[in-house]
Amino acid sequence: MVNTEFLDPLQVLQGQGNGNDSVLGEYMRCFYVKTVEDNGSWYQVNPLARALPLFVVQLIIITGITRFVIAFLNYLKPLRQPVIIAEIIAATLVGSSCLQMYRETNHYIGIIFALDRLMLLETFGNMGLVYYLFLLGLEMDLSYDMVRRIGKKAWCIALAGTVFPFFIGVALYKFCLLLPNGYFKDGYLYWGAALTVTSLPVLSETLAKLKLLHSEVGRTAMSAALVNDIFSWIVITTVSVGSKHKSASALWVLLATVAFIIFGVYVIRPTILWMIRRTREGDDFSEMTICVILTGVLACGLITDLLGTTSFIGAYVFGLVIPHDALGNRFVVGVQGFVSDIMMPVWFALCGFRTFLWFLKGPGIFKLGLIVILAWISKPASTLAASYLFDVPLAEGVSIALLMNNKGITALYSILAGRTGRDLDETGFVIMLLAIFLMTALPSPILTFLSKPKMRFLPSKHRALQKLKPDAELRILACVHEMPAAAGIINLLEASNATRSSPICVFALQLIQLGKQATAFLIIHNPSRSSSRNSRSRADAQTEQMINAFEKLEHESSSFSVQVLTAMSPYATMHEDICSIAEDKRVTLIILPFHKRQSIHQTMEDSNPAYKDVNDNVLANAPCSIGILIDRGLGVPSSNLRFGTNAKDLRRHIVMLYVGGPDDREALAYASRMGEHQNATLKVVRFIPGKEAVGARSLSFIEENNGAISMTVDTGKERELDDCFINEFRHKTAGKKSIVFSEKMANNGDETIAIIKSMEENVDLYVVGRGLGLASPLIAGIGDWSECPELGAIGDLLVTSEFSLTASVLVVQQYVGLKPTRDGLSTPDSSEDNNENLGNLKHRLSHASLDPLKYRKDIDYDS
Repeated sequence: MVNTEFLDPLQVLQGQGNGNDSVLGEYMRCFYVKTVEDNGSWYQVNPLARALPLFVVQLIIITGITRFVIAFLNYLKPLRQPVIIAEIIAATLVGSSCLQMYRETNHYIGIIFALDRLMLLETFGNMGLVYYLFLLGLEMDLSYDMVRRIGKKAWCIALAGTVFPFFIGVALYKFCLLLPNGYFKDGYLYWGAALTVTSLPVLSETLAKLKLLHSEVGRTAMSAALVNDIFSWIVITTVSVGSKHKSASALWVLLATVAFIIFGVYVIRPTILWMIRRTREGDDFSEMTICVILTGVLACGLITDLLGTTSFIGAYVFGLVIPHDALGNRFVVGVQGFVSDIMMPVWFALCGFRTFLWFLKGPGIFKLGLIVILAWISKPASTLAASYLFDVPLAEGVSIALLMNNKGITALYSILAGRTGRDLDETGFVIMLLAIFLMTALPSPILTFLSKPKMRFLPSKHRALQKLKPDAELRILACVHEMPAAAGIINLLEASNATRSSPICVFALQLIQLGKQATAFLIIHNPSRSSSRNSRSRADAQTEQMINAFEKLEHESSSFSVQVLTAMSPYATMHEDICSIAEDKRVTLIILPFHKRQSIHQTMEDSNPAYKDVNDNVLANAPCSIGILIDRGLGVPSSNLRFGTNAKDLRRHIVMLYVGGPDDREALAYASRMGEHQNATLKVVRFIPGKEAVGARSLSFIEENNGAISMTVDTGKERELDDCFINEFRHKTAGKKSIVFSEKMANNGDETIAIIKSMEENVDLYVVGRGLGLASPLIAGIGDWSECPELGAIGDLLVTSEFSLTASVLVVQQYVGLKPTRDGLSTPDSSEDNNENLGNLKHRLSHASLDPLKYRKDIDYDS
């Protein structure tokens, strides 16, 4: 019915006609809207009478409440709740359930969120959902290689988690909520569709907070959720079309949607990739490319809307057909920030405006509670049964079942579509909304409660270089944020003396930041496809360069084996990815790039401050030894790399500065390996305290990163270990002209600095220990004004001072063992480990012709 005059601010017209035109006295409303007003508030005109200022006020209130609830839940860290829980709570606070209370106490709130003032908000929120679903599809990798790697177990879990919950939802609605008068008879379809969903972004966020992202449970759940997401969208699309169209028309609509998907794969996808290849300059896209992509989202939504489905399906398909990394991380993060933080809270508020919690009151509340419980257990039960068929341990099966119950925006969209299309009544909508809320909120605290404190890392004998046998394989995890850092790490690997008897296995890990709402995941690159640009769907030039650079290392030497991986996660959890991969690959050494790099003015400047936080977290939680590389060229001019000069043919001059302690012993173990390279010279300088030096003292307890690491040092045993290890090194390298050993006597930190300054200028690489746990008079005062404490006193001195503008520095921290504590992981008392090391050293030296503890008499002092 049309309001012909359209003059009054609000005219309410009750719909007349049959059940298809009006349902249970619903209203049709016509509104008179002013978007601009020239006079303004200076002429006593209410600014909230205009649509645009009112929309701004609504947006500020909604986003403000949402951010407050998110901050509050972040404060309750033990609950580990995903962001969507905060958004649902915020939607309830601004929704219809609470607005009734607000109107009674505050007249202005009732005016701001009056029903006739939500039209702009509705449009803005739905557009936000369109772009969110585009980003969701963009994050999913449905390439042939990815689908082929999904195992039968994940397929079975996904299928069971789709079919069984759908029929449970249908049965619950038909037997418990279906009205006898026939109204809302199609609501069972939307209930069933909502229960089939497993949200991939919410699951990824939950796994990251539980530190299970790269565990076997996490990998299985993520693979199953990827398949389940596709199944769920097929169900939701079919339900949406089937409830709006008759059977014959619905079939044509579905066929037209399938045709659009085929058109997207064979026409839209190649067109977008062609535009990216032609218009991309470096890491940035042209304005035309960005405009076409953002407009293409709306255009695809319009096409599917015209075909008879919804615009959300078109946006999701548009994201799916574009390769997940073709647009680059910068584009995704930029768009995602605005969509997730500004637009999506409005869409959640629209859900809140349709939520009337008072429908849960009455004598049937216990029956409604039973419905929620049965809906909650439907997916975990089917998932657990599927896991049992594949002999998954019960504990892992329960974890996967709970994790697969995470719902998200897709499930909310399903029931909101049913409510908007008048297929669900208020009671059915609210009950399923409550069930979705509980399904998403409960897995994290339940899994946290069921998980007992235990060793995070399995025991291994290959956690430190010092304990590695001479003929054992050295496994290194090389972490790279940006391509410039890869060159220095590759040169360091070249200098590490890979041989047939002691090969080096390199796991090159590219670290890419994702936004807080993005899905973290790990990509294992296939070497057989990495050499051909046309065979890959990836368009990220930096990833291609890194793969080619590391694979060249393997091709040039049979003593190297290389596997390239890409980990995409937020900086806050990136260290968990690094530590998990290091544990999974049984790595001995993790190499991290320093957060500063040398500028053209020969000064050190931050490349990204977040890298420092990542390094600090890895130092506190790593399951093996760590090396932080400060790259200043490592003796290789940048032009050599550019024009193909082989780095292994260049002669490198390496200096190892030895003060004492486990970190220095680990650094010497690595330096001695590099010193055996045919094109390397190694000079080991050991600093010993002079007669005027105050005796070395131990720091009995060192705490770092809020108690993440604690360490007890016995100075006497450490000194004896140093003597034994140095003597073993001298015995092993005796007669090698390329390796020189000397001792320098110093009484304090100033004399140590003077000795380092007096060394020759022709140094390509300094190797030093971090020096955690031992305070020596040799470095007294050096670290008092340290700018980079993660490098230790000597490392910070070499980097932040003017010692050398060309020498690179490698700072090494030895792995000394981890034990579970109430608050996290910590290092145990090293005395037992030291006794074992000392016994091993004495045993190895017992066959030498000289007494190891008297071997120092033959050392030439050139102090």
